[in-house]
Amino acid sequence: MSKFGLVAATAGLGIVALDLLLRVIAHWGAWLWLPGVVLLACASGVFLWSRLRPGIPVASSASAPILRGTDTARLLDNFEQRFAELKGRKPSSTVLADLYSLASQLEQRHRTPQATAVYRHLARIDNTYLDVATRLRRLMDAEHASPKPPAAAPLPIAPTIPQPDSAAPAAQRLGRYLLEREIGRGAMGVVYLGRDTAINRSVAIKAIPLASEFSDSELTDARTRFFREAETAGRLNHPNIVTIYDVGEERGLAYIAMEYLKGRHLSEYASAGNLLEPRKVLELISRTAEALGFAHKQQVVHRDIKPANLMYDPGTDILKITDFGIARLTGLGSTRTGIVLGTPSFMSPEQLEGRTVTGQSDLFSLGISLFQLLTGQLPFASDSMTGLMQQIAEAPHPPLRALRPDLPSCVESIIDRALAKSPEARFDSGTHMAGALDDCRSRIASGLP
Repeated sequence: MSKFGLVAATAGLGIVALDLLLRVIAHWGAWLWLPGVVLLACASGVFLWSRLRPGIPVASSASAPILRGTDTARLLDNFEQRFAELKGRKPSSTVLADLYSLASQLEQRHRTPQATAVYRHLARIDNTYLDVATRLRRLMDAEHASPKPPAAAPLPIAPTIPQPDSAAPAAQRLGRYLLEREIGRGAMGVVYLGRDTAINRSVAIKAIPLASEFSDSELTDARTRFFREAETAGRLNHPNIVTIYDVGEERGLAYIAMEYLKGRHLSEYASAGNLLEPRKVLELISRTAEALGFAHKQQVVHRDIKPANLMYDPGTDILKITDFGIARLTGLGSTRTGIVLGTPSFMSPEQLEGRTVTGQSDLFSLGISLFQLLTGQLPFASDSMTGLMQQIAEAPHPPLRALRPDLPSCVESIIDRALAKSPEARFDSGTHMAGALDDCRSRIASGLP
């Protein structure tokens, strides 16, 4: 009952009581007037106090309903099914409130990509609903502008494990591996050149500080997922996928020992003025697509395909995909707000929206990589994360031959299909995409348009 209703009810009660009191006075005399007034005041006061005292809230039509308890748990336990259900319902005040509650709970639990997807859908229905526009803008801009750690600053991997030092390399160890020097770093860890003391072999060691990346409530699941994903990736025996030798954990620091690769990341060939010859680009992307097709048959999706995760050695002509399984580790929701499942500029629409990703998502990312390696620029770009998401989800990419008129139409057709917004409209497998790339490369070699 509203406050206005309570006041009206109290006034009605008072009128009835007053009428009865006047009848009594008329019969018994004026000496009952003062006690009657006191009695009426007390009765009205008790009624109002019982309705407005703390613990019995008065509902306000301006406040949005918030789901609590089992409702919230149900939403979070099966996010994708519940989100799909809400998206399929006709917009109403109840649906808007449920969407807002779901997004708020996801945001509180640091499940940023999923919270962003829900807020974005809610904004499409009603961008003025409560503070959804502000929340979405804050999440997206923070994600887009999250600073990378400076190259010179060591990542605090574990207080008991010192950073490698050229003066005393033998003292730096992870398990049976000696750490010689840092050779790279990414969103979730540092990569070292190491040596396997058991067989005297050079290896690359990727060290990930799980304890500092995940909250206490997430750490057990993160550790389980780390070993499961590393084991799955370790079974991928393919000439174009980096070989994983070993995984372990020591003093809160998880690590992966893998094949040490020489060469350069293809990102070094993704800027204007330093592009590879088109036929070579098509060949390298074809080999990548074929390797992804192999991985997808093993039910392994990379989730972060980009030139920086493709290592190429021109001297030996060896190409390897790196970082299988690492992107999925962040699915539990990292405590570092700048980490997402993949690199935003290379993510598929379904990955940005927090939906289930399949091998077609990797092929979308590979299509963006192909576009960048041929043109020196990304097909989708924006000054904000919100704008980037909208570009990838809705805007068409620039026509390839508007930027590279020297390329044949078959290259443009491959990119158009790889960058289709719907997963079903893309290549159905990496193997088929590789075949299309090989056919197009043969046309170029033959001088065909």
